[in-house]
Parts: sequence; structure tokens; C-alpha cells
Amino acid sequence: MIPHKTKRGEAALGRLKVYEGVPPPFDRVKKMVIPDALKVLRLQAGHKYCLLGKLSSEVGWNHYDTIRELEKKRKDRSQSAYEKKKQLKKLRAKAEKVADEKLGAQLDILAPIKY
Repeated sequence: MIPHKTKRGEAALGRLKVYEGVPPPFDRVKKMVIPDALKVLRLQAGHKYCLLGKLSSEVGWNHYDTIRELEKKRKDRSQSAYEKKKQLKKLRAKAEKVADEKLGAQLDILAPIKY
């Protein structure tokens, strides 16, 4: 609990940002996994758990299905962007290989001067 009636608690609540799903400025940022926060590592075997969205929908929140659909769309877009990025990376590697083959003699000359 945050002491919301004190100046310190009121300031803390003022700094708090809460989002449903992944908002637009953060949906293009690379996702990171923090191993110490993984459910598999934190929970002991056999312990029960619940998801916040599921719990909220059971007590009356009406947007669980909407958020689930939007999250599915976001994951699909992210997957297609990843596939495109992977394909471009492969094409770039192929182009670099072809350029190395064509410019082999010039690259040997430039290598000693660390260009």
C-alpha cells in the first residue's frame, strides 16, 4: 500500500504510470527477459497463481477480451516485423559476401592501414 494521504505518497502516485497492454511508444522497443523474475524460477512447485487480467475480469473489468485481441494483433505485427528484419539481415550478409568477393584485392590493400 502506498500512503496516499501523505505528501510523499501523493507524489509517488503522481509518478505512477499504468498501461493496459503495451502502449505505442514501448511496443517497438526490444523486449528483455529478466531471469530472476520468471514465474518458473520464482514460484515453488505446486503453488497456485493467477494473472491480473483474469482476476480483474472476474471482479467486473469489461475489457479483458479487447486487450487480449489487441495483444494478439501486436504479437502478430511484431512477428511479421521480426521475419522481415531477419530476411533483410540475410540479404545484407549475402550482399556483403558478394562485395567482399568483388573487392577482395582492394580490401587487402586497405587492411594494413585499418580502413
